[in-house]
Amino acid sequence: MNEDNKKKWPKRVRNVIIVVLSVIALLALIGIISFGVLNARGKSNLYRKAESSAPTLESIQTEAQGDVAAEEERTWEKGWVRYNDAIYQYNEDILTFLIMGIDKMGKVQAVDMGIDGGQADLIILAVFNPHTKNTSLITINRNTMTEIDVYDDNGEYIGSGKGQICLQHGYGDGAEISCERMKKAVSNLFYNLPVHGYFSINMGAIKAINSAVGGVTINLEEDFQAERDGIKASLQKGSNTLTDDQAHVYVTYRDTTEFDSATNRLNRQKKYIAAFISKLREETAKDITVPIKIYNELSPYIVTDITVSEITYMASNTLDYTFDFDNIYSLEGTTVIGKTEHEEFSYDPDQLYDMIIDIFYEKVE
Repeated sequence: MNEDNKKKWPKRVRNVIIVVLSVIALLALIGIISFGVLNARGKSNLYRKAESSAPTLESIQTEAQGDVAAEEERTWEKGWVRYNDAIYQYNEDILTFLIMGIDKMGKVQAVDMGIDGGQADLIILAVFNPHTKNTSLITINRNTMTEIDVYDDNGEYIGSGKGQICLQHGYGDGAEISCERMKKAVSNLFYNLPVHGYFSINMGAIKAINSAVGGVTINLEEDFQAERDGIKASLQKGSNTLTDDQAHVYVTYRDTTEFDSATNRLNRQKKYIAAFISKLREETAKDITVPIKIYNELSPYIVTDITVSEITYMASNTLDYTFDFDNIYSLEGTTVIGKTEHEEFSYDPDQLYDMIIDIFYEKVE
């Protein structure tokens, strides 16, 4: 402000302007500090939430025995794993989240403890690696046979046994307790893998999810036609920007008369999720608050133990992480009709072990 302008403006006006500018600067500073506090608190909370510090893998030597003499020269540290003539250690900076899509169309409503919590039709581990700055997704077939905790109609614990992993969510309240039990089952399946949070959403929210990012564009390798909940979808081979109705059918439709239809639907879900994440990253790059806005909009359909401070930390620290379809892994195996006449997916333990090493471990040099 030059001297002429100072003379034109009364002293009272100048004082008011100074006060207003000071208030604006103070509010901006408070905003920056608040964001920083949320960011730091979110990081601290996330790393404390996992019930284990590392998977409990056993050393496996699948090739010829390694250089034993060289190995004896180094001090073996707790948590190291020997695999394929190399030594690996768990990457403790990784953050892993369990994402579930529950087969309920309405908003989340807790139910009486028993067997009506809803099945987990979509099960994904989202892995954020700050060392490589990439995001990976691990999809798990809903019919994967693994150890689950079983309860009766009154919610009383019966025991544990082999069952489809999707059923674990049903044994609970359809809310926090169901999610905690799913988190335990998935962690156990992955050798007690640390899981830092869960996020479940009723599949009835797909329309809202699609709308929240202005539509998701996917590239189809063949035509897709189906009907679900009275909604018909007809998509042509090639690029399609899905309407909310089309997204609902594409993601949730499953022909139960078709063998291994769960795998076919999972493949479509993988394609949609990859496209959704790309679109979400674009929108978040324009506005860092987009994830929180979407979360608030979809909250009636969501159950999660991830707090606003934790969302703030993840949104602000993973924007530059790479992600593409090559970062989507699948638990591999075969589907058969079990003794109960239901489909059962038997996973390949060697492939699971190899995948855990590849994604969560680093070679000790």
